[in-house]
Amino acid sequence: MNWNSLTPVLGLGAGVAVTLLASGASGADLGGYPPAYERTSAAAPLYGAHSWTGLYAGMQAGYSWANTDVEALWGQVNGPRETFAYSTRGALGGLHLGYNRQVDRLVLGIETDLETSGASGSGTATSSAIHTTTIDWGGSLRGRLGFVAGNSLLYLTGGVAYGNVSSEQYLKTGLAPFSYNTQWKTGWTAGGGIAHALASNLTVRLEYRYTDLGTISSYSSTLAMRETSEITSHAVRGGISFKF
Repeated sequence: MNWNSLTPVLGLGAGVAVTLLASGASGADLGGYPPAYERTSAAAPLYGAHSWTGLYAGMQAGYSWANTDVEALWGQVNGPRETFAYSTRGALGGLHLGYNRQVDRLVLGIETDLETSGASGSGTATSSAIHTTTIDWGGSLRGRLGFVAGNSLLYLTGGVAYGNVSSEQYLKTGLAPFSYNTQWKTGWTAGGGIAHALASNLTVRLEYRYTDLGTISSYSSTLAMRETSEITSHAVRGGISFKF
């Protein structure tokens, strides 16, 4: 065997070995390299895999309830005055459209909705007149502030509310209403809820909101009667949203 001919090969092998040993020592000093799955897990966001950023639309349905407070004044000036209250309740449902922007765990958004309502109720005054209030439909434009917990979003919401409200008053004798009024009302709404991501583009929600549409007034020239009722309500809604 010609050892002189193997000298260059042995020298190259020794150099490679020294390089590998140096690299291994350096890695050991740094604690070594974690497995690939550990590196991927460490890089994953702590606030969950779902992204809430984007445009979304969906539908909602629920139930609303309220106590309607009524004040009636009989006569032109300083006439008899009476107050009474009754429950107004019914189902509601409609559509919503919104946009979210997620920054780490915080989610900022804006949302609008429009829905029909079956909320209605009536009460009897001490004068034997029956008063009825009906909320025909409503909507809102609201801001949203949320906090991400896993694939769920806990949020607060509030903004402008509007709707069409009707009120009427008639006698127990079954005659046609002697006082009737329907008005477009604006006010405010506020509440909160929880949303959960079922898929990257599909979420469900459960929400509570309080709404105040102010007051509605009507006047009967025949009986010289003016009445005013407050329009406030509580509502719980469930919904489903699709993200684009």
